[in-house]
Amino acid sequence: MKNNSSSKILNIVVTLGIYITCILLLGTPFITTAFFKSQFSLLDHGLVIAVTICIYLCAIPYVMSLFKLKKLSSLVIKNNPFSIESVKSLKVISICSFSEIIIFIGCVKYLEHSVEFFKYIVFGGPIIVVSFICVTIGFLCLVLSQLFEIAIQIKEENDKTI
Repeated sequence: MKNNSSSKILNIVVTLGIYITCILLLGTPFITTAFFKSQFSLLDHGLVIAVTICIYLCAIPYVMSLFKLKKLSSLVIKNNPFSIESVKSLKVISICSFSEIIIFIGCVKYLEHSVEFFKYIVFGGPIIVVSFICVTIGFLCLVLSQLFEIAIQIKEENDKTI
């Protein structure tokens, strides 16, 4: 299997995604303050802190998944996609995806009950969309990890018979 440009492009895109995510997470308090001030003429520091903490909590599994995706793309570049590291990375991504649902719903419920600004906002749509996306990604990664495990077993059997 030769190194192709698509795997290198994937690695560059994932690396760029990690950098952009980190920059945006560092600027989250300033972006949140500017958003509430410009859109709603609000300058409530408690609101900004609550929203920022929720964004940081939701970002934890996302960033972990990005780093595992980077690991996967580097395995593809090294021509070693069918390794136990791939299986582990896919399982971590699926766990992060499922935990994102719990963290997101918890943050939304916290904001609804503790911050006056969010009491009358309907969050049903975003909860359904985020849950659907996270469940889909989680099950996809679980199935792929099982598929990779089977492929590794078949590869090991073939290597032993030759």
